[in-house]
Amino acid sequence: MMKNKFMILGALMLTLSVTSCHKDSDVMLSYVYNDDMAFYAANRSYAEKFKVFWKSMNSTYSLWDYEKDCGLDWDEHYRVMLPKFEGLDTLENVSDDMLKTVMEEMVAPLHDGHMVVYFFNHSTSKYVRASPNLIRNSVRPDFNLEDFSPNLQPYSDELQEWKEGDTYVLTQLRHIMQTKGIGLQWAKARYDELLAKQDPTENDATTLVLLKKFINEIQGLGNQANPLESYNRLVEKYAVLNIPFLDPIDENFENTGIKLKYGLFKDNIAYLHLSEFSLSSYLDNASFQQYYGDSKHATEIAKAISDAYWAWFNAIQRLHKQQKLKGVIIDLRSNLGGSTNDAIYVLGSLAPKGGIQYGYARFKRGSGRYDYSPLMPMMSPTMDADHEVVDDVPITILVNCWSVSMSEVTVLSAKQLPNTRIIGKRTWGGICSLTSQEDFTSNYTGHIGKKNVTPVYVNLPMVGLFDMNKHIVEGNGIQPDIDVDLDVAQFKQGRDTQLERALQYIRTGN
Repeated sequence: MMKNKFMILGALMLTLSVTSCHKDSDVMLSYVYNDDMAFYAANRSYAEKFKVFWKSMNSTYSLWDYEKDCGLDWDEHYRVMLPKFEGLDTLENVSDDMLKTVMEEMVAPLHDGHMVVYFFNHSTSKYVRASPNLIRNSVRPDFNLEDFSPNLQPYSDELQEWKEGDTYVLTQLRHIMQTKGIGLQWAKARYDELLAKQDPTENDATTLVLLKKFINEIQGLGNQANPLESYNRLVEKYAVLNIPFLDPIDENFENTGIKLKYGLFKDNIAYLHLSEFSLSSYLDNASFQQYYGDSKHATEIAKAISDAYWAWFNAIQRLHKQQKLKGVIIDLRSNLGGSTNDAIYVLGSLAPKGGIQYGYARFKRGSGRYDYSPLMPMMSPTMDADHEVVDDVPITILVNCWSVSMSEVTVLSAKQLPNTRIIGKRTWGGICSLTSQEDFTSNYTGHIGKKNVTPVYVNLPMVGLFDMNKHIVEGNGIQPDIDVDLDVAQFKQGRDTQLERALQYIRTGN
């Protein structure tokens, strides 16, 4: 009996001695934003920041087999990169540019198109950012088209219908400042009216002073670091003037701003441009009220979006029933993605009920590097309400370098419909889904740390996505069926070479 106890004790001692040889603990840390143990050393050391990044990625990233196929040896990458971060720790001061250079080398071999890594630079007290796909795509000719927006004005003679809406914050501010009868223009007219009065009252004199101050302050918004915040302070400050449409602009518009353009060409080709997949809050009145309340200005701009979308949808429904629809163009150039549910209103409003399978997904299911779930089908939603199924005329999808995420899911979905063609340039390459949850989920992924709180923060894909051939296209993007450049010089002269190529395909079949 005593001999057995000594054997057990010896085995325990051997286990402890083997474990103690490891420089770092094998305990799996969760790396949620409030886990002080995971981030403590990273607060004052660049090498420790890198270790947090490497270890957390090692256990949570969903594309390791794909990265291996692309030639990345993650363990060797650790051995190469760690001394470079240790070198930063030997310096008295590390500039943001110095840190960014090493961070970009750290992320460059990775292929997740959504990934953004933030390290807190404790030398400057600023966060420094690096993104693998930003590095990869920065050399592409159409990389500078992030803010691209198509222009239908040069084609006005060819259009029988044309509607637009734009809810971006700066556009709203321009509208309030430039539109006759509201905002700044109303204030100027009212000021001139009171100034011309022969016998102004004391109240008129007070109003004149306030109007002059308001006019000067709102015209200076362009010099403010945060014009939205400054504008909303003006709205509160000068509420007593009762200026028409001088309503607060909700901060939600910073994230849900959208441009939508509809045009119906005279030969019955229906065109829709969408800058973001955030249509739902504009088309559903209850959602809009929840977000933006009773603001008259917000209601007006939302109505412009709603009117333009439903004009596109109704034109397609009417013309298809009459067998007069010639084709459809969905313009997703420089569309940065958004809500999956919004697919219902775009390609999903033309396709059969029941959804479109566009590929497969898998989740991370354990802390081991290759612990993945089985593949499961992924579906893009389609409209459940009765609608015309447009399967007998051409549908074209316009894309470019900045067609990202939900735009790319739409492209993969469109490829499953026999009457669709993708036209333009290769997409961004950020298809793997994200999550808004801050804590770890049962899928081990979503975020590392918390943005602007922990010294390391990484935005990670929630799942790994595959196309219908069970291939991953992450980091590389989707090639169009018809490759055509946007001729920027001609675009400035009023010709959109990519749009005209889509019109040519619909009209001629090639």
